[in-house]
Amino acid sequence: MPTLGGEFDMAMMNKRLFPELELVCLMAKLEYQFLSSRLLKETASLGGSIDDFVPKHVAEALKGRLEKK
Repeated sequence: MPTLGGEFDMAMMNKRLFPELELVCLMAKLEYQFLSSRLLKETASLGGSIDDFVPKHVAEALKGRLEKK
């Protein structure tokens, strides 16, 4: 899965090689974007809600796991 940082690096190199190039970045709606499990776990461990990103049973299971630690 490409990252925005990786895409930005590629865009800057392309701009260097072809200065006339113009770049337009469009961000997808949140429900169509990829989020890493690491980011979801970190958000949940810090008390943030992940309810909008995962099914209810997944959020509850992760919350239960974090409470055991």
